[in-house]
Amino acid sequence: MIKRSHLKSDFFKYIMVLMSGTVIAQIINLGLSIVINRVYNPEETAELEMFSRVMAVGAALATAKYELSLPIVKTTTHAYRLYLVGLRMIANITALSFIGVLIPLVWSKTPSGVLFYVLLPLGIGLTAFYNLGTNWGIREKLFSSISYSKVANSSFSGVMKILLGWLGFGYIGLIIGAISGLVVSNVWFLRDFFKARKAHNIGIKSPRNLLLAKQHTEFPRISLPHTLMDLGKDLLVAFMIMEFFTKDDLGYYGLSYRLLRMPLILAGLALSQVFFQRCSEKYNKGEDILPLISKALKVLVLISIVPFTFIFIFGGDIFAFVFSEKWRGAGEFSEIMAPWFLANFLVSPLSFLPIVIGKQREFFQIATIGTFVMILSVFVPAYIIKADVSTMLWAMSLSQVAYFLFVIFKIFQFVKQPKA
Repeated sequence: MIKRSHLKSDFFKYIMVLMSGTVIAQIINLGLSIVINRVYNPEETAELEMFSRVMAVGAALATAKYELSLPIVKTTTHAYRLYLVGLRMIANITALSFIGVLIPLVWSKTPSGVLFYVLLPLGIGLTAFYNLGTNWGIREKLFSSISYSKVANSSFSGVMKILLGWLGFGYIGLIIGAISGLVVSNVWFLRDFFKARKAHNIGIKSPRNLLLAKQHTEFPRISLPHTLMDLGKDLLVAFMIMEFFTKDDLGYYGLSYRLLRMPLILAGLALSQVFFQRCSEKYNKGEDILPLISKALKVLVLISIVPFTFIFIFGGDIFAFVFSEKWRGAGEFSEIMAPWFLANFLVSPLSFLPIVIGKQREFFQIATIGTFVMILSVFVPAYIIKADVSTMLWAMSLSQVAYFLFVIFKIFQFVKQPKA
């Protein structure tokens, strides 16, 4: 039985604030996606999958992952200076990306193709600012802003996608909807920024900002390559599925991927954001964080085993019933991918620990191995063996289970080591 003192602790309070916003956002997202996936077909959603993956890579480049420094630097003034460094980088990369899309923009032969490339730089800038604002919110314990932002994103994005789909916009309606959600969700982070600017009164071009950034080069040197490798892997996998199989298969994969990540977003991400702040605080004070890690894993095992088992057994029928028969293939993909995402769910709150304990380099090496394993698990069955898409998915799913279990083992191993 949980003691009342535990329920009143900041840790549980922050989890509940984030969880409430995350749960509401995902319920809205799921409810609207039932309509969205009846309006759009798998081929159209495949275009959004490619757009989203390219946008995510660009957003990572736009901040060089300096946003990850915000919750862990020791003073708020230093965190704000790094926030300003991130904003300058976002402005520069967004401008460069507008230049970068000029060539494909000129060659685009349809209005949808033109909008695809015009919206890409805008999406990169908005996503990068969203990431920056989220981590500033974690630093300042502005968890209400994070929650409201998530709810606004899900609501506005979903409604816009449905409306534009009914109006016959095709796949570009999905992309415009996604961008619209980002615009609305960033309102809360923009408000938080103006409050911080008023409190600190530091110029965005202050030379001390860049000097401080040079003291934290582990983020562009280590965290950025790590993130780019993960996002690049997702982009490459999506491209290979579309190249070796069909665009419909990519649409099935994308829907399965999003819905299987929902438990991770509902609980794992909310827990990890609070977990990141609490572990950073305890570790900086020289306290043992191993009990906190063990508690997080136990909670995640208890809340994940039933839903993932249910998907593993009944995925095809569930997707056909909820999204219509044209999405049964996505449900069959989900059955195969369920073990992978169960393991991913368990690792999710631990993903920030390498930053906290200063083991980014070691985990970058581990992630490099995991990336190559995943790419090979797609390439070998699809290109070398000429297997069908189901066989390829089994190879990918089981290889990722083995990888995530290895990650958990290494995290415990590093945390048990004495602090240098």
